[in-house]
Amino acid sequence: MTRLIPTLNLTKLRNRIALAVLAAGCAFASVPTASAQFGGRSGMASMFTPDFLPRDLPIFVDALALEEWQRPVLEVLLQDYDTNFNTAADGVRAKMASFKDVAAGANAERVLEMISEPLVAWTAEKKRLREDFLAGVRGTLGDTQVENWPRLERALRREKSLPLGELSGESIDLTVIVREVQPSPLALDGARNAIEQYEVALDAALAVRDEALDSAIAPLLRAMSASDANSGVAAQEAIMQKRVVVRGAQEAGIAAIRDALGGEYGPAFERRALEKSFPQVFRPDPVTPLIEGAQALPDLTDDQKTQLSALSTQYGFDLNGVRSALVDAYKVAEPSEPRRRTELARQKAEGQTVRLTDAPQVEQAKKAREDLYEKYRNLLAGILSPEQRTAVPGFVKESPGDAEKEAAVREEARAIRAAQGGGGGGGGGTQGLRGDPSGGKPSNEKPQQPGRPADSGFGANPPTVPPKSVD
Repeated sequence: MTRLIPTLNLTKLRNRIALAVLAAGCAFASVPTASAQFGGRSGMASMFTPDFLPRDLPIFVDALALEEWQRPVLEVLLQDYDTNFNTAADGVRAKMASFKDVAAGANAERVLEMISEPLVAWTAEKKRLREDFLAGVRGTLGDTQVENWPRLERALRREKSLPLGELSGESIDLTVIVREVQPSPLALDGARNAIEQYEVALDAALAVRDEALDSAIAPLLRAMSASDANSGVAAQEAIMQKRVVVRGAQEAGIAAIRDALGGEYGPAFERRALEKSFPQVFRPDPVTPLIEGAQALPDLTDDQKTQLSALSTQYGFDLNGVRSALVDAYKVAEPSEPRRRTELARQKAEGQTVRLTDAPQVEQAKKAREDLYEKYRNLLAGILSPEQRTAVPGFVKESPGDAEKEAAVREEARAIRAAQGGGGGGGGGTQGLRGDPSGGKPSNEKPQQPGRPADSGFGANPPTVPPKSVD
């Protein structure tokens, strides 16, 4: 999409921020709206959040293998950092509060220009405070502990930066997922190399992305001040390019660590990583519990058992396919969201009726998933008798018109069998996945969402999304 977006009407937003300056002298609280105005986040969202908190102490202790006598020293350094940070932040607040008298006679654009200068300067000051604190910590370490410094920096960046992700799979921490899988010491030792390589690659990608977030603050403020939607969206798209690189590091890490953990723990690790990367895709599905409930019925014929087993296997395969397509749709659509959201905001500002939906390719992939669910509900209904369907949790009683609909389906199926020279169907749907889907008997039931989730949510098989297409 290369066309320029018409200029947004940002007058109300600018006036709101100007009013915040006049009323409270705390314009920084409203500034993050500027990044959201152009369809994404920037460094504004966290610019007044300390880089280090007392709760971070365990990260330092673990990464640096600190001795007991070093803990109180680190606690003092953290307290000093907190004091220095709050003092400097108060100074920025006071400077912006001093704009009240000047802002009273200025327009909104001028107010935004005034607050931009201290905010940009604060970004640099915040970095300096961070570096001074880390230098103090490093000065307390022995030679062996200093060797662990890169590990600490990676752990801190994951802790602080991963929550700033926007893309699916951008914010997962694979080191945590490895621990959750609880591999054996032997398997973990075999994967240690892959885990470290993942940490290094992710850290490099996060560092570049975080720099882009901070660098976008001034351009976004200028774009908002000038009502320049195109420049604002361009700044967000530049950040998105770095986010895609972070997601790529996550994908590569999933594949490498999965292979390194081996056949016993690798699939479970990948499955959990997929679930956390794309929870909207790999959520429990509504059909697996119906199939499992049907397979647990005590009065199944041998033919029905065979059909249900085949249905379960085929459903697992097809479900993996639609999930893979939905993952790909999200991966394509999400980086373009700043421009799409900004266009929707423009339309709403102009008074147009705007329906907030997913991107078209995501909507299409979701529909394919729903169609699959409906298809297999119907196939399952065709294997079971009406009485058996009633016994499966998730099927409900008859609603008006259901009997008539099934009668029509049954008549059509009988005509097909007659044309093929087949005989009538027996009770319980002995035609399998072909022929009469009703099993020759009317159905008084209509499927609904199951009353219990599937154990894994992956049907008969684990997900087979290739690592290169997964966050």
